[in-house]
Amino acid sequence: MASRTRGYANSWEGVMQAAKDAGAKWVQLVAAQWALESGYGRHTSGRHNYFGLKAAGSQGKTHETREFVNGEWITISAEFLDFPDLGACVKYLVTRWYKDWDTYAGVDRAPTLEAAAEELIKQNYATDPEYASKLLRLAEENEAKPEKPATPVVKADPKPILYRVEAVQATWLKKEPVPAAELGEKEKVYCAKGADYAVVAYAECAADAHARVELAAGAGTWFVFEPHWRKVVGAGEAMQAEVDWGDFACLVTPNLTVGEILQFDKRRVPGPAASVRTRLLRTAAEFQRVREAWGRPLGVTSFYRPEPINAQVGGVPGSRHVTGEAFDVYPVDRSLESFYQWIRRRWTGGLGDGRPRGFIHLDTRGGGGFVPGAGARPAAEWIY
Repeated sequence: MASRTRGYANSWEGVMQAAKDAGAKWVQLVAAQWALESGYGRHTSGRHNYFGLKAAGSQGKTHETREFVNGEWITISAEFLDFPDLGACVKYLVTRWYKDWDTYAGVDRAPTLEAAAEELIKQNYATDPEYASKLLRLAEENEAKPEKPATPVVKADPKPILYRVEAVQATWLKKEPVPAAELGEKEKVYCAKGADYAVVAYAECAADAHARVELAAGAGTWFVFEPHWRKVVGAGEAMQAEVDWGDFACLVTPNLTVGEILQFDKRRVPGPAASVRTRLLRTAAEFQRVREAWGRPLGVTSFYRPEPINAQVGGVPGSRHVTGEAFDVYPVDRSLESFYQWIRRRWTGGLGDGRPRGFIHLDTRGGGGFVPGAGARPAAEWIY
């Protein structure tokens, strides 16, 4: 995963953007130097020094480095500069080597990329005689990589569609369940409000409000932050006395489907034991009471998690999700803070404050549930 330093991702694209902003002509050459000198941003010779930039006098820290002298590689000690962030380091390099500096002509004057790479050697930037060819090879290898976010590629997919997801606000499809700002450009896809995708596989992340979804037509597997999306399922019938637990679109309550309870996972279909199904129906009824009193849509990030699925997704042993007595929700079109302040005065079961993770946990321990009006207190309350 690409790290980020003060506005520029520590990645090929991030360095190219920093070089462009600093005024460089041959931005891909700057990125190639970054890749070669720092191992694609993994190693630095000084603080945020990704280019082996040496210090004059005692301005920097002393480190060992390898130089090609008199036809052989030797190890010497040299002082290297420190920088506050990647952007400052790139700007220093571009200003003193790519642009005209003092009495030196910048390498940006070169008519071609190849000539610019050779100019770095002529101006004694590096002692490695293969330096230019290494840079050009890196530039060529990375040239084929798209400079804009990858988009799902549509191709034939035999997997059945579980449901569709629709963005309720501008958001991202992500390759990791972390804030989008921490990801490189190739690790996320921007989604405008209203964007929708067909989903063929789903797995919740119990630790927070992310879910891993596999998109239809071979469009890849991504993580989504569930409060930013809503599930669109087929219209079921009115509330039924007999619930078809194999039909994800079947309504258990007027505002809750089998798919939401099972998180669209066939492995979670409850067995024929009446006790499990009865508890699920009672918990679903409490969800409906909350939904009707709140008066706005509620998204469900977790509901029934039988073992071993509970353990597989990171749930705690003995979780009430295992017995069908808990659900994690968030308001679809209102703030999570407002919902939390509202429900904590109307719920008498267990209440888990998952605001930092994008959800509120509610369970029916001790026969607790929703109480109209304000003034109730949870039987147990904790913070995730």
